[in-house]
Amino acid sequence: MAGFIISTIAFFLAAYVLNRALDDHDLGSHPSRKLLVMVLATVASIGAGWMVDKLDGDADLPQKSMVDVLQSGDPVQMAKLLAGIN
Repeated sequence: MAGFIISTIAFFLAAYVLNRALDDHDLGSHPSRKLLVMVLATVASIGAGWMVDKLDGDADLPQKSMVDVLQSGDPVQMAKLLAGIN
């Protein structure tokens, strides 16, 4: 949950900083600039979320194999496997 909150804050902060930096260079507000800001802010957000996961230890959780999940017969674990969640 902390990764989600930090990455959301990082997205809006990066978008604000990038917009201000591009405004300082007198670049017009056109669709390609908006796309550039969105992509770079998304990359910053993903990086911030990954960093929080690494610091929190969530990124190092062991992955269950598909065979183990299918042999367990647990429908919740199967749904998590299909969704890509640990």
